[in-house]
Amino acid sequence: MQILERQAAITGIGMSGPSRRADRSPLQLTLDATLEALADAGLKREDIDGLSSWPGMSTTPGMAPVPLREIKESLGLKLNWSAAAAEAPGQLGAILNAAMAVASGQARHVLCFRSLSQYTEQVKSRGKAPSDGALGKAARVDGLMSWIRPFNGLSAAHPIALVAARHMHEYGTTREQMGAIALNGRRNAMLNPRALYREPLTMADYLSARMVSDPLCLYDCDAPIDGATAIIVSHIDAARDLRKPPLRIEAMSGALHGRSSWDQFDDLTSMAARDAGRHLWERTDLKPTDVDVANLYDGFSVLTMIWLEALGFCKKGESGAFVEGGRRIALEGELPLNTGGGQLSAGRLHGFGLLWESCTQLWGEGGDRQVAGAPRVALTAAGGGPLAGCLLLTRDT
Repeated sequence: MQILERQAAITGIGMSGPSRRADRSPLQLTLDATLEALADAGLKREDIDGLSSWPGMSTTPGMAPVPLREIKESLGLKLNWSAAAAEAPGQLGAILNAAMAVASGQARHVLCFRSLSQYTEQVKSRGKAPSDGALGKAARVDGLMSWIRPFNGLSAAHPIALVAARHMHEYGTTREQMGAIALNGRRNAMLNPRALYREPLTMADYLSARMVSDPLCLYDCDAPIDGATAIIVSHIDAARDLRKPPLRIEAMSGALHGRSSWDQFDDLTSMAARDAGRHLWERTDLKPTDVDVANLYDGFSVLTMIWLEALGFCKKGESGAFVEGGRRIALEGELPLNTGGGQLSAGRLHGFGLLWESCTQLWGEGGDRQVAGAPRVALTAAGGGPLAGCLLLTRDT
């Protein structure tokens, strides 16, 4: 079987923010991240001939504040290929699309970006009447959410709380075990100058925090921010002439075999991660034991545990025991996990921040949080519910 994604590599990364200062527009943040990524790769804007993002347009305030058009026009790009769509295999769908674009010869260097201004939009909405967009008596909901909102499922926390509760019921998972994910992320964030939260967090702090949707507490939920991440995906032939060793995409997956639903999946303790994880290992000879660094989606702490199981780092139902105490997933552990702090402490960049961190580690640029031993294989996964995408990266020599 020909693995086309191996013709693609990540060659440059950039990040602006994350912050809660709300003093720069989403477009400014995205351009800052883009210019940083170009410099990182040693490319000029004229070299970019592809553009990719997720989810493209969105009616949710702050979810996708920068369309492709604004980046194209601001940079004066001449594009041979572009794409942005919400119906994709999760947040990393933009990267998967870009990899296929360069592998098929549609583009040589694709700029992928993810921008958010959710914190600013939340601040703006405080104190506003329902007519300004908040859910009220006059608001109507259609589509997928029309089956969830009547039962007070007002945010992603509600269906994911069902997942966490079911995992506890089926496998004896405890809050302390979920807390190990949050505490590990915070320890790593304390070493990351770009992280949002860098104050110490104890298990007592975690267990005493207010509930958001039982059993998920405040520290189980990622933090909305303003920020932008840019990732450049290049054809491997072009990548080897650039500034840094290319990070080849060894394998990728966005498989979805089960129901496309947040609350009606056939196994509520696995979700779409199950299919994507299994399919990933069918596209490579590498094994979970070959992975040196893992940055796995933590929009909610239990999602990281589900990804650990789906990707074969532990058996089904054993993620609680795998992360308990935090030693195995620490920077010096057998599987350094969410090394930049993850979304729980570094801030919600919808998977792109996790990929940025995996690249940082493979290039040996992690500073005080750098994993020892010159890591060569990194795995990034993003998404919850029916959204799931994962990438296996190897450092080219």
